[in-house]
Amino acid sequence: MMRKAQIQMAETIAILLVFFVIIGISLAFYGVFQTSSLREVQREQFDKEAIRVALLISHLPEIACSDNNLITQNCLDKVKVQGLNTLAQQRDGNDEAYLFYQTDFRNSKVTIQEVFPNNEIIFLYDNPPVDYTEIIPTFIPVTIKDPLKSLQAQNSLGVLTVEVYR
Repeated sequence: MMRKAQIQMAETIAILLVFFVIIGISLAFYGVFQTSSLREVQREQFDKEAIRVALLISHLPEIACSDNNLITQNCLDKVKVQGLNTLAQQRDGNDEAYLFYQTDFRNSKVTIQEVFPNNEIIFLYDNPPVDYTEIIPTFIPVTIKDPLKSLQAQNSLGVLTVEVYR
C-alpha cells in the first residue's frame, strides 16, 4: 500500500513539473511576442513623428511663397529659406530663435535641393543627437521660387528632404 502511494505521489509531482515547464515556455514565448509588438508600436510612433515634422516644415509660413498674402501650396521662397537658415543655425547670440525651432523640428536634418534647372542644396536645419541608430527620410517635391530672378526664371523644381534621427 505504501509503495502504491509513493508511485502516485511521484506521478503527481511529474505531472506538476511538466505543467510548470509548459507554463514557463508559454510565458517565454509571450514575452518575446510582447517585445516585438512593443518594438512595432515604437517604430510606428516614430514614423508618425517623422511625418509630423515633415508636414510641419513643408507648411511653415516663414518660408512659404506668397503673393498679396495668398500662400501657394508646395512652394518655398528661396530668399525666405536662406533667411530662416541663418536664423535657425545661429547658436551664438540667437539661442531664442534656435530653441524655438528646436522644439518643432527636434532631432532632424532639413535640406532643400534644387533639382531643375540648377543643382543646389540649401541646408535649412541640422540638429543630430549625440548617438542615433536610425534615420527616417521624408521627401516632398516642392516648387522653389526665387523672387530675385526675372519672371521667366523665378520657379525651379526641388525636393524638401526631412531626415528625422532616432
